[in-house]
Amino acid sequence: MSEHPRENDDVFAERVASVLRAPERFDDDFERSLVDAIHSDRPIDRSTEPRRGALSFAWWSTPRRMDVSPVMALALAASIAAVAALGASNLAPARIAATTPSIVAQAASAPDTVTLVRFVFVGPAKSVSLVGDFNAWGADATPLHSTGVKGAWTVSVPVPSGRHEYAFIVDGARWVPDPYAPTSSDDFDTKSSVLMVGT
Repeated sequence: MSEHPRENDDVFAERVASVLRAPERFDDDFERSLVDAIHSDRPIDRSTEPRRGALSFAWWSTPRRMDVSPVMALALAASIAAVAALGASNLAPARIAATTPSIVAQAASAPDTVTLVRFVFVGPAKSVSLVGDFNAWGADATPLHSTGVKGAWTVSVPVPSGRHEYAFIVDGARWVPDPYAPTSSDDFDTKSSVLMVGT
């Protein structure tokens, strides 16, 4: 390990900044291909489902998805703890002090944040896969799907916070780093793309 980690951080930051400062060069069809790829990946239209009133049994019995961030989960746990503490104060005031530490410990164990990252590959290919440290570099773990626009492939992957490296495997044989992301090289001078999530 280096004796000067601060200098290494500065060198890495300058490498990343130089890539970000460099002018981007795209072919004439890139913008159209990217916009078409984004437009073709639409969520399912749920406007055809019949609306149900909040007083109907079907509305209450239909499962619903609710996304909660770790901060909201912590606030919800704290609210439940406060209601429980207030209710218990009327019955047994001495029990509040004994139960509060365990409630605080449960609320503090919120899971790490995971971000859904959309990866897009634009180029001629018969198949494209995503490999990275977030899927154990498995060539078959995360295939990209054609968007229907010629040469546009995409996949969305949950990625934990932190620094990650990734690349695309094109046609099962060719290793291609993302041309629009900073790169990093390993000991064998194999280039991978760098992704920073939540920092």
